[in-house]
Amino acid sequence: MIKLSRKTLILFLSVFIVSCAPSYSLVKPGTVDYSGLKLHTNQAWNLAPSQLSPMSRRESVTWTQDGQLLDRILIIPAVPDGEPIFKSTSKSQALPVFRADMAAKDIEELTESSIMKLFGEGEVVVETSKLRPHRFGGNRGFLFDVEMAVNDGPDYGGVAGAFIHVDNLYMMIYLGAKPYYFNRHKDEALAIIRGASL
Repeated sequence: MIKLSRKTLILFLSVFIVSCAPSYSLVKPGTVDYSGLKLHTNQAWNLAPSQLSPMSRRESVTWTQDGQLLDRILIIPAVPDGEPIFKSTSKSQALPVFRADMAAKDIEELTESSIMKLFGEGEVVVETSKLRPHRFGGNRGFLFDVEMAVNDGPDYGGVAGAFIHVDNLYMMIYLGAKPYYFNRHKDEALAIIRGASL
């Protein structure tokens, strides 16, 4: 029988636990493609494991620089007509759905109400503003700003970009804890969102 010292056993268990935990992977500078949505980044980002984003649709991904509680870009490609932009985390949680005939203002409101539903009514205050047109490659879309105040958490600033192509919604949302992390990654995140195309 092999006997291990307490120190060795603790070290072994620590390595085992870390190896079982979901890990981030690297998104290298360059162009990436998610379900036809092409994004270009000039710097590396961390791709969050899907286990850490239970509200994300199967096709969606999350990028972060300093951890999802501090900053993130939600990349939500090809949401079909009649489906929500996020995945419900409980059976009792009814999320609003995207409709292909929605106007830009409707999608702005859809985003606002979806975020509030995910965090729970009364747990977060979400305000969107400055809706403005933007062209994503050959597709006309729009940008809008996001402000979010979370109970027992930091305030967030952000920007979202979206467009509809063949009745599917393509959306990117950047959120950063204010003021430091939001300002730190805002320019790069906005460049990624503005440069998105099919």
